[in-house]
Amino acid sequence: MSNRLQQAYDKAKHWLREELPEAEAEAAKSLSAMMKSARSYLVAAEQLSADEAHKVIEGLRSDVHDWAQDLQQGSAELADWARFDLQQLEQAIAERLLAAADPTWVQLEQFQRGREELSSEGPGPRA
Repeated sequence: MSNRLQQAYDKAKHWLREELPEAEAEAAKSLSAMMKSARSYLVAAEQLSADEAHKVIEGLRSDVHDWAQDLQQGSAELADWARFDLQQLEQAIAERLLAAADPTWVQLEQFQRGREELSSEGPGPRA
């Protein structure tokens, strides 16, 4: 993905994260209004008494709540799996790059890292 597209993607993701709470609140209001309308419909169609319609809608509300929790849990599990999968992919790419690299360059890089670590530790006590 080009840098410009990546920046646009990041901006869109940030915007969605900011807007999500409001969208969730609106969805909850809309769902509540739909439940109220369904209860009124059941009573108006003379299919159920007000008390019976209330019981049906409360059962439906409970099922929707359980479904939302299952969806949230599944999303969290999927995110955990994706992070694990990404780590596995990154490790496999690094291993293949190292395998394809000239062994002399790899050894030189390791040697330079070792020198940097030794120089950052400073002189140690002498025996």
